[in-house]
Amino acid sequence: MSGIYGIYRWDGGPVDPRWLERMKQAMGYYGPNGGNHKIEGPVGLGHLLLEINPEDVYENQPVLGARGPVVSAARLDNRAELLDAFQVTSTAALQLSDGHLVGMAFDRWGEELCPHLQGDWALAAWDAREHRLLLARDACGNANLYYYEGKGYFAFASSLKALLALPGVVKEADPLRLTQVLVSWQHDAELTAYRGFRRMLRAQVIEMNAAGRMRIWKHWLPVGRELLSYRRDEEYEEAFLEHYTRAIQSCLRTQKPIAATLSGGRDSGSVVAMAAPLLANQGRKLTAYTSVPSLATDGAGERRVGNEWDLAHATAEMAGGNVHHIAVDAEEYGVLEGIEHLLDVHDGPSHAASNHYWLQATTEVAARDGAGSILTGQMGNASVSWSGNGSALLAMLQGHPGTAMRLLLHADPNPWLTLKQQVLKPLLKPGLRAYRRLKNAENSHWRAYSALNPRMATQLDLDGRMRAAGYDPSFTISPLEDTHLRFFWPAWCIGTGIWSELGARHSIAILDPTFNRSLVEFILRVPDDQFRRRGQSSWLLRRAFHSRLPEAVLNGQQKGLQAADLGHRILKDLPAFRRALDSLDSLPQAQELLDMQLLRRTLEDLVTKVDPDTTARASQILLRGLGVGMFLRHLAGDQR
Repeated sequence: MSGIYGIYRWDGGPVDPRWLERMKQAMGYYGPNGGNHKIEGPVGLGHLLLEINPEDVYENQPVLGARGPVVSAARLDNRAELLDAFQVTSTAALQLSDGHLVGMAFDRWGEELCPHLQGDWALAAWDAREHRLLLARDACGNANLYYYEGKGYFAFASSLKALLALPGVVKEADPLRLTQVLVSWQHDAELTAYRGFRRMLRAQVIEMNAAGRMRIWKHWLPVGRELLSYRRDEEYEEAFLEHYTRAIQSCLRTQKPIAATLSGGRDSGSVVAMAAPLLANQGRKLTAYTSVPSLATDGAGERRVGNEWDLAHATAEMAGGNVHHIAVDAEEYGVLEGIEHLLDVHDGPSHAASNHYWLQATTEVAARDGAGSILTGQMGNASVSWSGNGSALLAMLQGHPGTAMRLLLHADPNPWLTLKQQVLKPLLKPGLRAYRRLKNAENSHWRAYSALNPRMATQLDLDGRMRAAGYDPSFTISPLEDTHLRFFWPAWCIGTGIWSELGARHSIAILDPTFNRSLVEFILRVPDDQFRRRGQSSWLLRRAFHSRLPEAVLNGQQKGLQAADLGHRILKDLPAFRRALDSLDSLPQAQELLDMQLLRRTLEDLVTKVDPDTTARASQILLRGLGVGMFLRHLAGDQR
C-alpha cells in the first residue's frame, strides 16, 4: 500500500527539506505512482502513492484541511459510511480518494477521528491550531508506522528505512528484540531490531506537543463488548456470513487483477470461497496461488500435510469456474535468499524464517502476473475459524452462565469427554503448569527450540521478563485463560505489518479480510459455545461453509506444512549454509547472542537425517539464528 513519512521539529528549528528527500528516497518503492511532501511551519509531511482503487488516481497528499495538513496510507472499509456522513454526492465520490476522506475526518473529529475509520490505514496530522502532531494506526495493524525521537525532533515513516536514512542516527542492535525473535516470543511489538527505533502498536495514537512531550493512548481494544444472544444457531451463521461478505467486498474495489494465497486449510479456503463468486458476478476472475514442495516432504509428520495442492485445488474448483489455480514450487528460490529478502523488506529478522522463501516466490509470481491485490487469510485462526476456548468454567468466571451451561451440555459428544475437558483439565492443569515450572526452574523451556546464547538470556533476565508478562515458554495453555484476546492485544504481534511491507516492495496491496475490524468485533461478541459443539472446533465456520468448502478441507484433522521440504532445500545449499555460519565466527555481536555450537549441531543433525524432528529444529533453531546473525552481519558492515 502507499506510504507516509515526516518530521516534526518541536524545538522550533526549521525542517530541512534535504532530510525529507532522504526519507523519500530510502522508501521510494512505496510510491510507484508518485509522491510529494510539504513543509508547514515546524512540520514536514510526505506521501508516496501506490494506486490500487479507482479513486487513487485523484489522490493528492498532503491533504490541506481547516485544522492543518494530513497524510495517510489508507484503504477504508467504511468508505460508504463516511461519504454519507460528509454528504458527498455519488458523482463527487468518484473522484474523492480515501486519503482525502481521512483529511475530512480529521477536520471534523480532530484527535477523535480514529474510531470513525475502518480498514487498513496509518496517518499523521498536524493540528496548526493546537500546535500538535497526531500519529495513529488502524485497529488491526495492517498498515505500519515507525517513529524515532531525535535531538529536538520527532520523525515517523511507514518504512524503517526512511528513519535509518536520517543524518546522525545511531544504528545499534536491540538485543531484547533479537532475543524475542530467537525464542519466538510475540511480545513488545513496539520494539524493532534497532535500539531506539520504535514501531507504533496497532490501535495506537501518539500525540506530540510543542514542548516535545508525548501522550499515547489506544483507540480500540478487544475487551468490553456484550455477548450476542440470538435465539437460533442459524442466526449466528447468517450474521457471520453477512459480516464476512462485507469484509471480502471491501477488498475487491480495485479494478486491477485480484489474487489470493490458498492453502489446504479453512482460512484461506474460506476467503477464496467467498471472493470467487463475488468476482464472478462482476465478470472477473480470481487467481489463487498455492505453495507446493519441489523436493521430498520428509519434514511433515503423520499429522501434517506436506503437499496441500490436492486440498487447495478441491477448494478452487468448488469456489467457481473463474478461479485460476497456480502451483508455486519456489524451486529457484533459496532458503537463505528468502531470509535476506525479509531482512531487506523488514529491516530486521523474523521468527518465521522458514516461510520467507515461498512468501517471496508467491509475491513475485503474483506481481509478474499483474496482480494489484493479494487476499490472504493470515488471521483466520483468530477470527473466522476461531476454535473456541471450550471451557465452561472460564465462561462462568467471565460472567456468562448461559454459555457455560451450553458448553457443559453440548461441547463434547459424551459424558466422559465432558468430565475430562470441563472438570478434570481445569482442576489439574494449573497445578501441572506450576509443577513443571518448579521442576524446570533451572532448565528454561526455550532452550529446546532456540539458538539463544544462555549468557545473553541471563544478562537480559529473559525468564524473569517472561514470568512478569505471564508468558509460558512451554506453550502449556491454561483452561482458565481466554486465549482469544491474546491474538488481538495491541502489543502482542507484528505479523500483519510485515505483509504490508512485503506488498509495498512489489507494488501490491496485500489484504486480509479475516482481520477486518467489524468482522473481528462481531466474532468477539459470539458466545464460545458457537465455536465448540459435539467435539468439533471452529464450529461456526464449519456450519456456515458446509456447502462452500470441500468436506476434506472443512473437516480435515491434519494441518498443512508449507515448508515440508525445508530440510532437503537446506541440504541442497549446504555449502552456503556452512559459509554463513563460518561468517558469524568472527562477529562478536553474533557470538554474544547466539549459541554457535548449537547452530552447527542442528545443521549436522539435518545432514545425518531429514525427518520431522530435524526439520522442525532447523526451522526453529538454525534459520531463526541465521536470520539474527545475518542481520548483525549487515549492521556491522553498515557501521564500518
